[in-house]
Amino acid sequence: MKQIFLTCSILTIAMILIPLAVLKDNREETVSSSSLVEDDGGYINVMKSENGKVEKVSEREYLIGSLAAEMDLSCHEEALKAQAVACYTYALYTKNKNLDDELNGADISDDTDAHQGYLNVDERKEKWGEKFEENEKKAGEIVDAVSGKLIIYQNEPILAVYHDLNVGKTMSAELVWKEKIPYLTQKESPGDKLSPKYSQKVDFSRDDFKKSLEKIDGIVLDDSDGKWIGKTEKTDDGYVKSIEICGEKLSAEDFCTALELKSKCFTVTESENKISINVIGNGHMVGMSQYGADYMARQGSDYEEILKYYYSNVEIQ
Repeated sequence: MKQIFLTCSILTIAMILIPLAVLKDNREETVSSSSLVEDDGGYINVMKSENGKVEKVSEREYLIGSLAAEMDLSCHEEALKAQAVACYTYALYTKNKNLDDELNGADISDDTDAHQGYLNVDERKEKWGEKFEENEKKAGEIVDAVSGKLIIYQNEPILAVYHDLNVGKTMSAELVWKEKIPYLTQKESPGDKLSPKYSQKVDFSRDDFKKSLEKIDGIVLDDSDGKWIGKTEKTDDGYVKSIEICGEKLSAEDFCTALELKSKCFTVTESENKISINVIGNGHMVGMSQYGADYMARQGSDYEEILKYYYSNVEIQ
């Protein structure tokens, strides 16, 4: 009887202790996994385009650096908040969708032609000079004010593209990139027309114009008749789709790239000695206008109102 009691006691203790040990192991494993996820989620790996090196930085540092690279801190605070949220959303979208093998394992690059800008601390010190402490503090406060805020469409971060300045209305993704994206539609942006940078004239000597365009395969500028510029095909909004050069149809994108024009909204005037191009706006003109955001903020709109205006049917979470 005593032996049976002892055996039962041992079994009872084992039944209590074994589940506790298993639970402890599982709990330790769960905590370890959670920590890894949190660490990974709190950082962004940025490839510096000048040397291909990858810098692992906190999300806060990345947003301060992106804000410094992408927008003038003299803009209204609500516009800067909108920019910070757009930068964060764009970075997470790129991080989640990244299929680029040329990033050396990074989530995003600082190449503004491919992704969005980012300035590390040393680069910010160089850019801001004596105003570094003042601007660093302001940028940090802007970023902290919207920490964790995302622009969401159908429960996913959006492709939060933006541009400097447009012709008075944004362009849809479908028009510019031939891809229909439901939240990147055309929007009126009247404040852009008030910018002192709204229109810029660029002059080229005929020799420089010829050298630039003949870098494009198939383009040869004949000097025999002295006339190079032909028909320009535009949208109703003045957005150039194509332009004829010596009888060859050239896309606006190739033309702008060759001549380093800031916008595909332009008119060309040809004379005996030079080629003059009047360029309106700056950027691809899809998504949020930075100048338009600043204008809206100065009219009383907060950052959420700005973002929901330029990106259709989105939520800020």
